[in-house]
Amino acid sequence: MSLYHKRFVLVLDLFVLILLGSLAFYHRTAIYLIAQARGQLSIMMQTQSFEEFQVQNKLSARQLSNLKYIEAVKRFSVDSLGYDATDNYTKIYDQKRSSTLWVITASEPYRIKAYEWKFPFIGWVSYKGYFDRNKAVLESGSLKEQGYDVELSPVSAWSTLGWTSDPVLSSMLDRNTGSLCNLLFHELFHATYYAPGKVNLNENLASFIAHQATLLFLAKDTNQLRLYVEQVQDRETFSKYIEEQTVKLNNTYQEIRNKKNNQALKLQALQKIAGGIDELHFKDKVKFTHHKKAILLSKNAYFIDFLQYHSLQDSLAGVFNKIYKGNIKKMVRDLKQN
Repeated sequence: MSLYHKRFVLVLDLFVLILLGSLAFYHRTAIYLIAQARGQLSIMMQTQSFEEFQVQNKLSARQLSNLKYIEAVKRFSVDSLGYDATDNYTKIYDQKRSSTLWVITASEPYRIKAYEWKFPFIGWVSYKGYFDRNKAVLESGSLKEQGYDVELSPVSAWSTLGWTSDPVLSSMLDRNTGSLCNLLFHELFHATYYAPGKVNLNENLASFIAHQATLLFLAKDTNQLRLYVEQVQDRETFSKYIEEQTVKLNNTYQEIRNKKNNQALKLQALQKIAGGIDELHFKDKVKFTHHKKAILLSKNAYFIDFLQYHSLQDSLAGVFNKIYKGNIKKMVRDLKQN
């Protein structure tokens, strides 16, 4: 056997050992990913055309209108925004009024810092989804036992980053027009741009681009645009308040972390933040009342979700206005190239 062949065998053996070691180390991740793939496949196999869905269900005027908007949003995203063309949202999955996917976020107890999971290709992420609610509850319980603050909640949409054809979820049709457009632009952007391991950047970018896209798309529909802008103004009022409170809360934790009564002091701080929501001025106050309960239930994990989607909006607005002069298509193009 030649020296070259011996070296090849040694390298091959080493590769096999590393591969087997990696499989053992990532055993739980592999099982999770297989389960998620099965869940996604199960949903894809149960999708139907929009026409079939209309025949089988008695739809409201809003639902019928929203079905028509979906294809228009897709065309606009490609032609006017420069998104990549995909097969997403060409079929619909009937949820039968039940939730489909549950997502876990978690944070350290005395610092608003996300717990993260690592996955192949997409890197570290600060949330984990489950199609099986029971499994989500089990993992949530495990994280709580380890001392983390945890939030478990159903989600209204998700993106497979263009790897599969994501369906419309039937619950999307119950949204008002502006909300539906924003959601579609957000998820379609993920299939166009995604930076591995940078959850906050990805979600903040998708939120910012989706908002600007919705404003453009609804420009000629003055009534829907007005309703959407009012909704956004309320959300911005709330986001600014939560952003301020997040900074204050982290400062509070630095002061109380090592005190014997730190749990009681933490609860007092969270109750104060939740109570402050009543002092904010909204056009539609009802939509924000549930946040009070969510803050007290999820504690620091609640703020992780906010940081993922809203914390960079002012910075992105500055870039959008100063560098791109309000040209959203150019901004999307540069993101894709870089």
